[in-house]
Amino acid sequence: MAQLTYHAVLTGDIIGSSRLQPAQLESVRSSLTAAVDVIRRWRRGLIKGKLEFFRGDGWQLLLTDPAMAVRAGIFLRATLLAGGVADSRIAIGLGAGEDTTSRRIAFSTGQAFILSGHALDEMTQYSSMTIEMPKSAGPLSAWMPVIGHLCDALIGQWTRRQAEIVCAAIDPQELDYETVAQSLDPPVSKQAVAKALSGANWQSIRETMHRFEEMPWDVFLRPKGKIRARAASVGVNQKGLS
Repeated sequence: MAQLTYHAVLTGDIIGSSRLQPAQLESVRSSLTAAVDVIRRWRRGLIKGKLEFFRGDGWQLLLTDPAMAVRAGIFLRATLLAGGVADSRIAIGLGAGEDTTSRRIAFSTGQAFILSGHALDEMTQYSSMTIEMPKSAGPLSAWMPVIGHLCDALIGQWTRRQAEIVCAAIDPQELDYETVAQSLDPPVSKQAVAKALSGANWQSIRETMHRFEEMPWDVFLRPKGKIRARAASVGVNQKGLS
């Protein structure tokens, strides 16, 4: 029996796209494409295929590592907010990718795709970011949308300048403030970076990404019935999650 692989699928649509001029919409799509190219450099093989657009304002991205989904989603939104043209709703689906192809991810099937698509369709006006995982994960699955909503509450308060600096700071290599300051165009002081990130509640965002990336996703995304045995082998106490 083939071993299941687990993925994260990010499905989104551009907020207020009907009010954008064609050139503006194309600019937003170009910004998303450029941001995905940056994410691709975070780790070899992290992105399967390429960013795909559909229905004019919709898009979808496939990550081979669920742990990186929150960092990637936040980075994509920060990129758009820094551009000052538009924002995007994002629904992250975590689960098995039963049949994925790098040629056209839109032709792929599996749990992560279904969860992500349904989550975007059911998203309300009160939040622009959510996370869904299989109900077989138990109480943890109920927490995932909440994590997305809390991240969205912080992201929604960012200024354009704060979003720009978050884009530079969010690299998984954890750049120091001086390096972030010098990477901006034009460069700014380390103190200016610290002030902007503090105003963006960066420490809370950073801690959320860290905890998310430390989770044993191969345990929690495993089909029901196999979770407990696998959890015991890695020292995870499932009862502690309830």
